Amino acid sequence: MVHYKGRIAEVLLEEYQNASARLYCPSEAVPRPGQYLQAHGPDNPMEVVPTSLFFAGENEESKGATSLPVAGQLPESWQPGTELLLRGPLGRGFELSKRARRIALVALDGNPSRLLPLVSDGLRQGAEITLFSEEASNGLPIAVEQQNLKELHKGLKWADYLAVDISVENLERLEPIFAKRLPAALAAEILVAAPMPCGGMAKCGVCTVRTRSGPRLACEDGPVFEMRDLLLDRSFNIGTLNW
Repeated sequence: MVHYKGRIAEVLLEEYQNASARLYCPSEAVPRPGQYLQAHGPDNPMEVVPTSLFFAGENEESKGATSLPVAGQLPESWQPGTELLLRGPLGRGFELSKRARRIALVALDGNPSRLLPLVSDGLRQGAEITLFSEEASNGLPIAVEQQNLKELHKGLKWADYLAVDISVENLERLEPIFAKRLPAALAAEILVAAPMPCGGMAKCGVCTVRTRSGPRLACEDGPVFEMRDLLLDRSFNIGTLNW
């Protein structure tokens, strides 16, 4: 188990109604896109459960340390200068092929923050990128096209790599949107955002996700899964489609 020390550099105000911050930490602690860190403020006795932090943008390297944006449900006591104990990186992240040239990012809950590291990686390898969301997002690179979710059916035909972000309580949305619509050649992954209080240490089952191969834990087997492994019930009502 790998532990590090980190520090909150600043708490950010952003448009997604989800707390975010910039974290200073050793470069070795930086998660891959889709992976997470567990963070705990040792000076606050009220913090019984660690906070899961996701890499959420472009990191900056300086003398063996990294400043990176992170997203999560930050405790109110975390302020600039707060020292943290970090464990990780944890879980399975996104596997973006270096050959991907047309990347579709889908924020089904409207918050694309956990997908943003893929923007940086994709642009570095010369890929075209489109973000599909119900709401427009500010602050994205000008090279990233934005489309409403109603246009996603076009994106599925265009893309050669698909990355989706969704909360565990909204998994029922997958079938009417994606079942029978994923081209066979399309590499498709999905990040399932779920409570992960034990971070794989206790197998508490809180983050259990149903898959074709049986129940899986988001904290260990995810939080990024193969999309097709989560498409379980194909008897959905076609009338529920919003396209």
